[in-house]
Amino acid sequence: MNKFMLFFAIILSSCTHWLIDTETRIQMENNTGVEIHNLSLVSQNGQTKVLVPDTLKAGDRSRIYEYEWVGEFGFAVFSEGSQKDLGVHRLKGGIVLAQIKEENGKFVMRLR
Repeated sequence: MNKFMLFFAIILSSCTHWLIDTETRIQMENNTGVEIHNLSLVSQNGQTKVLVPDTLKAGDRSRIYEYEWVGEFGFAVFSEGSQKDLGVHRLKGGIVLAQIKEENGKFVMRLR
């Protein structure tokens, strides 16, 4: 019985990625009328970590980038020489399309 339990524990621990998807594949789409770049995570102290380092003209989509991150994060892009805050969003793992558009003079992001 102990050999079976050891075998089961090894199999289960090596296959947890089948149960919990901690990998996020993210792509950015620019639905604004201006050029944007560097979709970034923003920490509470203002430091940024670039997720999508592409520069996109209006209507363009970035390449797909993969990260081992899930959770709630502050997001921003850069446009016309300044950082545009996109609010806090939750990454749940899997494939994510970050659609960025302008509403009422502010940049907003929808994750699909």
